[in-house]
Amino acid sequence: MALFWRVFPWNPGVVDDSPFSPSCIPPTTGRGRFDLPVACSPVLYLAESPEHAIAEALQPWRNRPLREAHLRRAGHPLALVSVQLDADAASEILDLCDPATLDRRGIAPDQVASRNRRATQAIAAAAWDSGKTGLRWWSAFGGEWHGIVLFTDRTRGGLRYGGPRVLSARTPALYAAAAALGMPMAVTFATLPDPESRD
Repeated sequence: MALFWRVFPWNPGVVDDSPFSPSCIPPTTGRGRFDLPVACSPVLYLAESPEHAIAEALQPWRNRPLREAHLRRAGHPLALVSVQLDADAASEILDLCDPATLDRRGIAPDQVASRNRRATQAIAAAAWDSGKTGLRWWSAFGGEWHGIVLFTDRTRGGLRYGGPRVLSARTPALYAAAAALGMPMAVTFATLPDPESRD
């Protein structure tokens, strides 16, 4: 099994696959770096570490003090959840961090890092056309972090979600993510609830 992470606004009262549940797959907007055309498959963006997943959720406020309001979205607390993918599906993720893979597919590294969504989405579409289950690439935050995008029509049955944990002062990865984003702690988070979980 491969282990990944995501951060999402969590409502513990909803059923699986509903909005604000761990397994809800947001509809494709076409604005994401590796979004596929709507006719193909919804995509799920994940991270290989909790710190990276949290940083992706907080990055709109980078270089500002981290406040309690940054840990809520759409009226719900942000939660961290593990996502396991079965080994067979994980073996078919296209690794865009591998120079040999880039060379074999004729992809330049600057294409992967491009801000031009037409260029990066074309890479995703070619991976989809070749039967891959997703992509792996390095984070804009730093080369030691890596992101994963899964083509959910090919991976949904192989995904297993852990128990969500509400982000709070008791979340060690929150501090590492905030430091990477230049976000000093503006509050002690004393008023935040204890992390909740559902196993």
